[in-house]
Amino acid sequence: MNLIEVEVPDFRGMQALNAWLVGHDAGVLLIGPSPDGPESVMHGIVTRQEPLPGARVSRWDTVKVWMRDGGGGSAGVREPRTPKPPAGGLAEELPDH
Repeated sequence: MNLIEVEVPDFRGMQALNAWLVGHDAGVLLIGPSPDGPESVMHGIVTRQEPLPGARVSRWDTVKVWMRDGGGGSAGVREPRTPKPPAGGLAEELPDH
């Protein structure tokens, strides 16, 4: 059997979605440290990986990644807290039909 080998990219520091896309383009699949665990590989930033960048693996082998929360600080979309909606909700704001 003739296996195709690919080089493992350096995922460290990448946002989860970017890492997944780069991995797919390189021919590897990302998994969390525990496939049955609560850690998601779709959120956060990659902090560690196995195998290390530059390693040669068979195409579509898995690369284990550890993530940390992406944080984001205080930036981003915020829902206004005031004014509060009327007690009757949206129905009070709509005209009678």
